[in-house]
Amino acid sequence: MTHDNDPKLHSLSRRRVLAGLGAVGIASAGAGVGTSAFFSDQENFEGNELTAGELDMLVDWEEHYYDGSDGRDLVEYVPQDEIDILDDNQYILPAVETPDARPIALRFLGDGTFQENKDAFWDATSIEALPDSDDDGIQDDFSDDQVCNGEAGLTNVGSADAESRGEGLYAPNRTTNEVTAPGDPLINLGDVKPGDFGEVTFSFHLCDNPGYVWMNGMLNEEFTSEGVLTEPERNDPDEEEGVVELLDEMEVRIWYDPDCDNQVERRGEVDIMLAIDTSGSIRADEDGVDEQQALIDGVDAFVDALPTDGSAQVGAVSFGDGSVTGLSGLGTPDSFSLPSLSFESNTPMPGAIDIADQVLDDQGRADALPVVVVVTDGGPNYGMDGDNPDPSYSASVGGTSYTAPRGPGFSADDGSPGYDNDDSASGTVTEGEQDETALVADAVKAGADGSRIAVLNIAPGTVELGGGRDLSDYLEDEIASAGFYNEIPVTNFADVADDIAAEVVVQEEVFFNGNLRTALDALSGNEGRGVPLDGDRATSFDELADPENDPDRDPFTGAGVTHCVGFQWWLPVDHANQIQGDTVGFDIGFYTEQSRHNDGTGMVPENETSVADSA
Repeated sequence: MTHDNDPKLHSLSRRRVLAGLGAVGIASAGAGVGTSAFFSDQENFEGNELTAGELDMLVDWEEHYYDGSDGRDLVEYVPQDEIDILDDNQYILPAVETPDARPIALRFLGDGTFQENKDAFWDATSIEALPDSDDDGIQDDFSDDQVCNGEAGLTNVGSADAESRGEGLYAPNRTTNEVTAPGDPLINLGDVKPGDFGEVTFSFHLCDNPGYVWMNGMLNEEFTSEGVLTEPERNDPDEEEGVVELLDEMEVRIWYDPDCDNQVERRGEVDIMLAIDTSGSIRADEDGVDEQQALIDGVDAFVDALPTDGSAQVGAVSFGDGSVTGLSGLGTPDSFSLPSLSFESNTPMPGAIDIADQVLDDQGRADALPVVVVVTDGGPNYGMDGDNPDPSYSASVGGTSYTAPRGPGFSADDGSPGYDNDDSASGTVTEGEQDETALVADAVKAGADGSRIAVLNIAPGTVELGGGRDLSDYLEDEIASAGFYNEIPVTNFADVADDIAAEVVVQEEVFFNGNLRTALDALSGNEGRGVPLDGDRATSFDELADPENDPDRDPFTGAGVTHCVGFQWWLPVDHANQIQGDTVGFDIGFYTEQSRHNDGTGMVPENETSVADSA
C-alpha cells in the first residue's frame, strides 16, 4: 500500500510517523484503500477518536560551584600529607588523569555527621536551580504529577519559548568574572583556578510515552581559545602552543544520581577483591626500575587508603605462570596481608576474575557493593604451559576451593570442561582469548547482583593485542565497568592509590571518569546523539562501549517520572601555568526517541521536537 498521492502525508517526516502515528490516515492504514467489501452487513460506530501519543522532554537542574568563597567557613583544604579517605569528615576529588597534580581534598568542619556536614556545604555552594521560586539557588520541591501539566515550572529546553527567555543547557565560558545569572549559560565560569570544582545534576522527564535517552554535548569552538600566552604560560614545560590545555587538565565525572542529591555517594559497605597480575612482563629490573616492588607498594597503598570503620572488606588473588594463586579471603583492610607474589609466564585473567567474583558471592555481605579490582599490565594470555587443551584454574582459602570456569556462561563453550580459547604457547594475546575473557567479565557484571569491575592498567601506552586492538581500549571497553578504568605507570601506582581507592568505593553508577576533552568526545559520538543512557541500571549495559540497541539497554519511564544524571568537574591542584588564559566553551544536552517501534539505534537529531525531543 502506498500513499504517494495523498497530500496530507507529504509533511510527515519518518520521525513524526514514529512518534505518534498521529494522522488518522496512517493510524487506519488499509481501511478503504484498494479493498473490497466481503460482508453484506454494516454496523456504524460513531464518535470514534484517535489521539496521537506525545513525546516531550522537560528538564530541570541544580548547580553548585566552589572557588574558596561561599561555604569556606564549612571546610578546610587538607594538606597533601594528610589526605586519607579514612577520615570520616573528608571529601576527595581525585587527580588520576593528571598524576603530576594532587587531588582536591576538603575536611568538613561542622559538628554533624559526614552527610549532614556535606549537605550543609552543598547548600552553601548552590548557585542556580530551576525551578527556584525564592532565588536561593536550591531547587524547589515538586512531584512527578506536577511535571507535565506545567505546575512544576520546568523548561522545555530547545523550544522557541525557552530560547526567548535565554534558557539553555549550553555552557560557553565567556571569560567574565561572574558566575551564572538568569539568562546566562548554565555553566558560566570565567576565572577557574586549581582547586575549584562544581557540579550540575540534571533531571529529565518524559511526558506521556517512555523513550530512549542520550546525553550529548560538544565543544563550542566560538568560545574555546588558548587566549594570550602569558610569560608564565609560555615558559611552562607542559605548555604546547595552539593547544587548549584546560580541556586536558579539567577532570569530569558523569553518573546516574537516583536520589537526585547532586552528590556521588561513597558511604556504605563495599567488598573488594583485588585480582593482581603477576605475569613475567612485570620485571624486577626493567631499565633500573623494580616494577614488581612498585606493584606491591601500590597494592599496599591502595589497601591502606580504604576505610577502616567497618564499611570496607578486602581480599586478593594473583594470576600468572599458568595458574591462579595467592588467594586471601575478605577481611578488614588493617588485617590484610599481601601473599608472596611470584612473577612468571602468562596472564590467565579470566580465571582470576571468575574466582575473585566467586569469593565475593560466597563471603561478601548482603548489602555491600561487590567490586573486583583488576591490576594488570597486559591482555589475557592463558593455558597450562600450552599442553592442556581445556585449562581450568583453582585456588583455596579457609578450607574452601574455588574453580574457574565455574559453569555455563563463564567460558566460550559451555559444553567443554575448561577454557576454550587459550593460546599461551604463541605468546600473543589472541582475539579468541580477548573474546572469552570479555565474556567472563560480562557474566561477572551482569544482573542486579553483579559485581563492579574496576581496572588499573599499569602499562599505559600503545600496546597492540591480537587483531590489532589497543590494550587500553580493550581493558576499558570490554573488561572494566563503565567509568571505572584508570591507567598509570606502575612506578606511580603508590602515589595515586588513594585517588583510585576513592573512586572504587563510590556506591552510585559512574559511567564516565576522565578529562573534559575525552568527555566531550564521548558526548558528541553516535552521530551527535551522544552517550546512550540506560533506564535500568540493574543490567550490564556499558554506556561507553556497548551499541545503542544492545538488548541490555532499557528505555526510561514516561508520565513525568524524574530521572537524574550528575555532571561534576574539578581542576586538580597543580602549578597549572599551562592553562593560564585558556577558555573552554561546551554544550550539554539530552536527546530522546520514543521506545515504541524503536530499538534504541537512534536517528540523526533534527530541529524538531514532535518526535525526537532534543533538550
